[in-house]
Parts: sequence; C-alpha cells; structure tokens
Amino acid sequence: MDLSTTYQRQLKRKQITFNIIVILLLLLWVAVSIDKLLDFAAFKDGILRQPFSDSLGYILIYTLPALELITVLGLVTEKFRKPGLVLSMVLMTAFTAYIAVALLGAWEELPCGCGSIISGMNWTQHFFFNLFFLMLSGWGYYLWYKLRGSDIGNETTEGVSAKRLIKNIE
Repeated sequence: MDLSTTYQRQLKRKQITFNIIVILLLLLWVAVSIDKLLDFAAFKDGILRQPFSDSLGYILIYTLPALELITVLGLVTEKFRKPGLVLSMVLMTAFTAYIAVALLGAWEELPCGCGSIISGMNWTQHFFFNLFFLMLSGWGYYLWYKLRGSDIGNETTEGVSAKRLIKNIE
C-alpha cells in the first residue's frame, strides 16, 4: 500500500467524521431553534425567570433564537461552515459556563428555560450534555481546518490566481 492510498483513507475518515459532527450539531441547533420559535411564550417566560436583569432577558429573548438559526444556516452552507462552527462553539461555551456557575451555587434558585429533551435533565446532566456539544463543535472546527486545504491534485494556492498558475504550467 502506498503513501497516497493511506493518505486518501485518512482524509476520507476525517471527512466522514466531520460530516457526522455537522449532522449532530444540526440536530441540536435545529431542535432548539424550532422549540424556541414554536413555544415562544414559554421560552420568553423561562428567560425572564433567570437570575439576571429583565433588560438582558429581553435582549436574549430575541438574540438567542436568531443566533441559533444563523448557526444552523452556517452549518448547512459550505461557504459559511467555519462561522457556523465558531458560533456553535461560542454559544455552547456561554451556555456551559452559565450552567457551571449555577452548579457552583452562584444562585439559590435557578429555573431552567430550556425546552425539548433538555428540560428533562438535571443541571449536572445538562452541563455534560452541553460540554459534549461544545467538544463536538471544537472537534468539528479542528477537522474543518484540517480538511480545508486537503484537495489532492488541486494546485491552486491561496492568494494566487488560477490564470497565473496556468501561465506557469505552460
């Protein structure tokens, strides 16, 4: 077996892993986005019961669903996959940090404003659930970075026009 075949197999494995990660992230973000939009009143009530100011709550009420939908669009669109992965990491970092602070006892009472499957979890389960998706987002970003320049046989170099390459070949 030559080196090229081994490289091709590794590349294919990375691409399959990357696609699985994107699908898992999409399952998360589509579900939570739809849940917030379909039961907007419950989402709004849940946010306003959180231990921060109502002014921040009203900002989050409209910002979170929008950011989650932008994350979905980024993950679905190849051109915007990197920003989608970055936004997924940022959102999961914020949610995970918020739950970590709650678990450390920063607030006496902490109502959960989460919907769908997540609402049935306790705070520790929710923390590890978020941590899992945070790690998936990071792994997806790492694989995106590794795969972005791995087209075998593609001689185009970033910053160099295809015309210039053709002239150099002739």
